[in-house]
Amino acid sequence: MTSDERSPAGPAGGEAGPVRAEAVAVSGSGGPSGGAAGPVRAGQARPNRPAGAPGMGSIFVLAFLVILVPGLVAYSLLRWAGLAIGPAGLLGLLIIFLGLGFYPALLQRLGWVRRRARRTSRNRSA
Repeated sequence: MTSDERSPAGPAGGEAGPVRAEAVAVSGSGGPSGGAAGPVRAGQARPNRPAGAPGMGSIFVLAFLVILVPGLVAYSLLRWAGLAIGPAGLLGLLIIFLGLGFYPALLQRLGWVRRRARRTSRNRSA
């Protein structure tokens, strides 16, 4: 065997550990997100996002806090105050529906989602 055919030796003269190659896949066809986000390295867990942008977990936690928690708290307080299960449940559900309506506006105010672009007023009767 020549020196070119031998395996690389480590500092102690033994065999070197497994060689790890960095694979780079260029996403030009769009991929699952639908847009070309640039090179994606193997092992990269999430795409790059601008500083200060919320992650998916933050949006779900906010939804939990804005939608579900107030409805459950209202239901629990009304039951504790002695209201029957039916009216307390309906009032708690009403609070949940109000939270569902308020949630998109809250996301826009926080800057976590973009506002809708206004459409030009065209004659749509045609």
